[in-house]
Amino acid sequence: MKFKVFCTIFVLCVGISLISCNGTQEQAEQEEPEQVMDLAQVRQSIEEANVKFGEAASSGDATALASLYTEDARLLPPNSEMIQGREGVEAFWAGGFQMGIKEIVLTTVEVMGMGDMVCEIGKAVVTIQPEGQEAIEDIGKYVVIWKKTADGTWKLHVDIWNTNLPLQ
Repeated sequence: MKFKVFCTIFVLCVGISLISCNGTQEQAEQEEPEQVMDLAQVRQSIEEANVKFGEAASSGDATALASLYTEDARLLPPNSEMIQGREGVEAFWAGGFQMGIKEIVLTTVEVMGMGDMVCEIGKAVVTIQPEGQEAIEDIGKYVVIWKKTADGTWKLHVDIWNTNLPLQ
């Protein structure tokens, strides 16, 4: 008798499990699939933005350079206070151009995904030539947190780097 009751309960449990698993599967099929981030495409977008960054730096255009950042971006320059907001970013880079920044070449080493944000690790070569002086080349490294904006573009959100030259 106990064996019959055990078998009946076992069959009921298995049946309920199968029904609930099948319901979950049907539910999962009806839900929209999660979009998988295409890191190769994101990296290409970042590399294109880095080219624009370099072009803006070479032309000394702080406004164009700042437009590549989010409105609430943060700069974390070495040996300096944190700078917040696009206006602050623009003022920082305008000061850098006045100091003699002539060129910035950014090279992406790695991109890691985090939803609507990605992290880029890269190398930088900065050429500075203060008026009347020889050009100085500095080689550094950086980390940028990129944020996908409402219009689908990727913008710099947090930018931190190291350098041997004072950029204040």
